[in-house]
Amino acid sequence: MSFYGFKRPDNSVGIRNYLGIISCSVCANELAVRIANSLNGAVAFTHNQGCCQLNEDLKIVARTLISLAYNPNLYGVIFVSLGCENIDVDNIVYHARQSGKPIGLISIWAEGGLTLSISQGVFLGQKMIRDASGIKRVETSISDLVIGLKCGASDSTSGLITNPSIGIVSDKVVERGGTIVFGEVSEFIYAENLISKRGETDDVCEEVRKLIVQTKDRINKSDDNYIKDQKALINYNIGLTTIEERALGFVSKCGNQKIKKVHRYGERVTEKGLNLMDFPGREPEALTALAAAGCHLVLLTTGIGDPHGFPFVPVIKITSNEETAHRLEDCIDLDISYVTEGLFDLNQSSKLIYEEMINVIHGKMTKSEINRYHTFMGISTNGLVV
Repeated sequence: MSFYGFKRPDNSVGIRNYLGIISCSVCANELAVRIANSLNGAVAFTHNQGCCQLNEDLKIVARTLISLAYNPNLYGVIFVSLGCENIDVDNIVYHARQSGKPIGLISIWAEGGLTLSISQGVFLGQKMIRDASGIKRVETSISDLVIGLKCGASDSTSGLITNPSIGIVSDKVVERGGTIVFGEVSEFIYAENLISKRGETDDVCEEVRKLIVQTKDRINKSDDNYIKDQKALINYNIGLTTIEERALGFVSKCGNQKIKKVHRYGERVTEKGLNLMDFPGREPEALTALAAAGCHLVLLTTGIGDPHGFPFVPVIKITSNEETAHRLEDCIDLDISYVTEGLFDLNQSSKLIYEEMINVIHGKMTKSEINRYHTFMGISTNGLVV
């Protein structure tokens, strides 16, 4: 099976053809937004990191920004900076250019202020977008696809219907040679006996176990009561009664394939098959991790509703809660509540999801793309802002 996408210099294939305006630090966010808003075909990625942080966190941020530049949905990137931030901007630009894509840099300090920076960024962006517009889609194998999995605002229908449905899609993508990426480690701590056995090798199983232990330790160091806090997140009114129930519902979206590798936050994923990445459950940081991994799109299941998208990675919102589908019609892309009524089975619902995914790959816009609900994104770090 094949699809049509935009060929990149590193032989990856994108399903979108944007120019990315990527902020290197919180101090340049406004510049990134103003440049992107002045250009048809540009999107801004902003975040609250990049300055006044400890070295380990700066490494995470730099790794993430470089990986984002490699995402196949971007034709090229203009990095923007204030010019005095702690993060090594020149190093980021150097490594991003190894992708072979057009990469530019605009600095408020170097250009002589905000107004000149905006005009120079727009001028550079015009040329890059014009070049990007000349690229035609080419036929490529479905094995080139990288799909992210995410769930948010889950309810009882998520674990029973929506997550198992995308689990079937996940297996199908892997069986056809593609790549699946999932994370949200804190969500499956109480199903660790299942997920830790899913490694392709004993070493991978051990890496999964270590990641779960590290996540528990990070939570415990915060002096919070994890079990108590997690129970507070359970909403009995929507049918989730235990942490274990929520964790089992989460695991069902990963299908039945073995985990090929465990990745750090912000790393690119190059291994075919099912991959686990260390990222949290909150959407702004989670979707950034999936974009940095190289995902073309994200399948996001939701029970009571989740409007989030990402600037250059389509996010397909799927629910099997009929009330949510109607109440949040402008946010939900696919309603598979027919399964709840007994009109469809999981195989039929997974087929609907797969068909929607192929349509989005070929240009159909998701609700979050139409709504532009992707302005405030994030990068997950561990330390202090000093």
